[in-house]
Amino acid sequence: MAQNSNTPARSRLRRALTTGDASSLITVSTALVVLLTFFSLASPYFFKPTVFLNIGMYAAIVGTLACSMTFINVSGNIDISGGSQIAVVGMIAAVLIRSGDVPWWVGMIGGILTGSMCGMLNGFFITVFKLNAFITTIASMQMLRGIAYLISNGQTLVISDQHFKFIGRGYLGPIPFTLVVLIVFYIIFYFVSRYTVFGRTIYMIGGNPQASFLSGIKVQRTKFILYVINGTMAGFAGVMLASQSGAGLPMAAPNANMQALSAVILGGAGLSGGRGTIGGTFIGVMVLCTLNTGMTMLSISSFWQDVIVGLVLLISVSIDAIKSGGLKRKI
Repeated sequence: MAQNSNTPARSRLRRALTTGDASSLITVSTALVVLLTFFSLASPYFFKPTVFLNIGMYAAIVGTLACSMTFINVSGNIDISGGSQIAVVGMIAAVLIRSGDVPWWVGMIGGILTGSMCGMLNGFFITVFKLNAFITTIASMQMLRGIAYLISNGQTLVISDQHFKFIGRGYLGPIPFTLVVLIVFYIIFYFVSRYTVFGRTIYMIGGNPQASFLSGIKVQRTKFILYVINGTMAGFAGVMLASQSGAGLPMAAPNANMQALSAVILGGAGLSGGRGTIGGTFIGVMVLCTLNTGMTMLSISSFWQDVIVGLVLLISVSIDAIKSGGLKRKI
């Protein structure tokens, strides 16, 4: 019986890794080419190596968070507290480094571990108390943002350590260090998603959690691990942002989570679970970062940029609903 129950999940997994994701990759890749072409024609300064390197540096923060968020979405869950986690991580790293009692790398590790603990907090309430993931991460988003302000009474904590600043501002040859780190993350997550039992388990849980449970998969434990991974990646993103800005900012990354979620959905990892690829998310990140950079170069107001990015998210969610058959469901 367990073997029969597992069949739909395996079937969903095969579909997720073939036609559906191929279609999403083609769509989002086409969107990226269209954007690059449009902005290159609209601005004579756009199609230059420095611009693309800046896009890469900008993509590092959103892309790092989106990387692990892909696994969250594929498993049929959601986490919208990433931006607040990034803010708390930056503040903790700043406090440790500014204390003068520990080397800069301890502050970095302390920040990353703070992100991991934030993920553990989300995972604990979602898997142990079986709370709704959306409501839980809204609550933690609000709570963590408040903690970020409480740490310094709302003040910016400037970081002067040059070794720490290299993380966000340094280069390896002509390539920004953060872009190199981002690419390494995506290679690792791609390998995990395609060639490991854990990666296949994530797709099976998202495709059919009940069948996955009956087949012997520890669904709740896997979900908990995914939230810890997501928190850890928010930790890396928070360290990179604090390094780029040279400070711990309690108001940091207010839109990072929505941008990351938009990139994940654009890349094909919808809210219904069981679908999506790491490669699709990477291209989705590039689409959003190219869009933001291009609009800035064309002197489009930041208010209009928010409107346009919001429309992109709305369109992406609508497309996901159509693909998953959500529009056909009866109330």
